[in-house]
Amino acid sequence: MAQPPNKHNRVSDSEYYVRLGIFVVFNLWIAMGVVFCGLPAMPLRLVSAQLGDSKTGVFVHSFYRAWIRPIQAAYVSALLVLTALSMNGSALVVSGDWDQIAPSAKQIAVSNHQIYPDWFFLFIFARFRNCHADIKVILINILSRLPLFGQGMWLFEFLFMKQRFDKDRQNMARNLTTAKNDPHPLWLLIFPEGTLNTPGNIDKSRAYAKKMNINSHPNHCILPKSTGLFFCLETLTPVSTPFLFDLTVGYSGLNGVEIPYDRYLIDRVFFAKDFPREIHIHVKRYQTRNLPGFTDAEERQQQSSGSDEKEIERKTRFDEWLRGIWFEKDERMARFYKTGSMLQRDKEKELTSRVVRIPLVPSTLDWVSVIVLFALGLFLPVVYWNILKLAFAALLTFI
Repeated sequence: MAQPPNKHNRVSDSEYYVRLGIFVVFNLWIAMGVVFCGLPAMPLRLVSAQLGDSKTGVFVHSFYRAWIRPIQAAYVSALLVLTALSMNGSALVVSGDWDQIAPSAKQIAVSNHQIYPDWFFLFIFARFRNCHADIKVILINILSRLPLFGQGMWLFEFLFMKQRFDKDRQNMARNLTTAKNDPHPLWLLIFPEGTLNTPGNIDKSRAYAKKMNINSHPNHCILPKSTGLFFCLETLTPVSTPFLFDLTVGYSGLNGVEIPYDRYLIDRVFFAKDFPREIHIHVKRYQTRNLPGFTDAEERQQQSSGSDEKEIERKTRFDEWLRGIWFEKDERMARFYKTGSMLQRDKEKELTSRVVRIPLVPSTLDWVSVIVLFALGLFLPVVYWNILKLAFAALLTFI
């Protein structure tokens, strides 16, 4: 529940609650637009699920995605519009291999997870790389029960997990195999930490590190879990998804001691104008065929031996690699809080010329998409209601 203004807030009580009301109405209306626009395609989704990986199933699913992709793109445009209105003057500052993210490819992206609006900003980042129509994200299962929003995320084929891999494995395999066979692109976003970087979760992560005899713990992240990412890579690579993108996200206005979650809660960011003026995203690309556990030699060895020990060894090596990436990420975050830049000035000089500042300003197409989605959210329920009345009247004539 949103809290009333406090010492961090920069608005009056009345403005705070007006902004809260606009935020709620905007999101509900957009969610209605998404659900009602996607409703006619639901039979295609259900039929393709029944047909599975057959050629007919893939064909039907490609039609489903062709229907849903513009709706999903319009939804992300709506996020950009809402963010621009709430965070006027803010910008993404992007560095590293961001220009290697291709809109026509299947890709996996991993990121640290600090605040609830993380996914807002990462979806908007995907929008500027023209990948926003093809986003999939792994979420906790309880979110699927949210009225309107849960149905919208189901239409987008987001993956809902119970955070128990033995229960999630079959669902993940089915969804990822469908995405692998689909001719459309994919931008799969994963938060390997599995939760937010809150004080309570930091304590749990440190306790886990102690239990597993991990000698050190990052200061600005929590330890990642590799099981889900390993499974995603194993299902999608190497042909379908040749690259893994590591995203490090940092927010301006923090001193490195503050926990981002405590400072940038949703109500402060969107209702109280206490938002980061810059969202820094550093991108580093890895070839999946070179990742520990996924080299050609290791995969051939695993396929030929079928040994459980070899499989465990692969997973262990990948887990150690991912943990090392997170410690590198932690060092990058520490540098960012100290210097304001994600880059090592002495070792990454060649990357400084590729740093891009992207103001959060919607394009004309974004505004048009939002207006259309708003209009359809109002118009389509009336159309569907009239169709139901006609169908009911026709049914009565046969009784």
